[in-house]
Amino acid sequence: MSIPPYQTRFYPSPMTGERPCHDSTYPVRLRDGSTLVLPLRPLPDGEKAIALLMSNQTAFAVEHALVRLLTDLARELQPEVIVGVPTMGLAYARPVAENLGFDDYVALGHSRKFWYDDALSQPLTSSTSPDQAKRLYLDPALIERVRGRRVLVMDDVLNTGRTAVAAIGLMQRVQARIVGITAVLTEGWAWRDALQQVGEDMPGLVHALGHIPMFGRSAGGWEPLAGT
Repeated sequence: MSIPPYQTRFYPSPMTGERPCHDSTYPVRLRDGSTLVLPLRPLPDGEKAIALLMSNQTAFAVEHALVRLLTDLARELQPEVIVGVPTMGLAYARPVAENLGFDDYVALGHSRKFWYDDALSQPLTSSTSPDQAKRLYLDPALIERVRGRRVLVMDDVLNTGRTAVAAIGLMQRVQARIVGITAVLTEGWAWRDALQQVGEDMPGLVHALGHIPMFGRSAGGWEPLAGT
């Protein structure tokens, strides 16, 4: 079955006009009261679904609105540097850093360049690509951008927490001071347990624009799963 074109939309508060139902879309209320409408995508088992934010497929108007809100959120945390998590987190980290007046930002990566040091990497798997083993790398040339500085780690969606844990590990290895972990959305609550394994205070450092649950199939479409 073909998947329809990506239909992410951003409604000012209050939302007017179309009322999306849970058969194909899910409306996410963001921290400023606006609403982001996301497509629902069934998982391979056909019994569960996720509300999918693909940041490289959104309209520019959606991207700009999210960047504005993330900039406001980041400013409250008073970081000295923004660290972007690949892949989709980089789409927000760069413009947010620029909006804050920073000279640069730090982009973590999955691709190992020949001058990289394996000691500055962390293993991880992605929830959307579970069969692909990856590593998260910090370019050795960027160590001094983060060493001893107030760092804000930025991603697009925080779900399992595995990528955030890998990013935190890299930052701790170079003595960066993590002041926050930001995302457009949190999804479910598995990330809390993952971050708590790193430190009791880590879940409290998470700040997101909104939250999305996981979904289970029902007679009327897709319903949010209890506890997510």
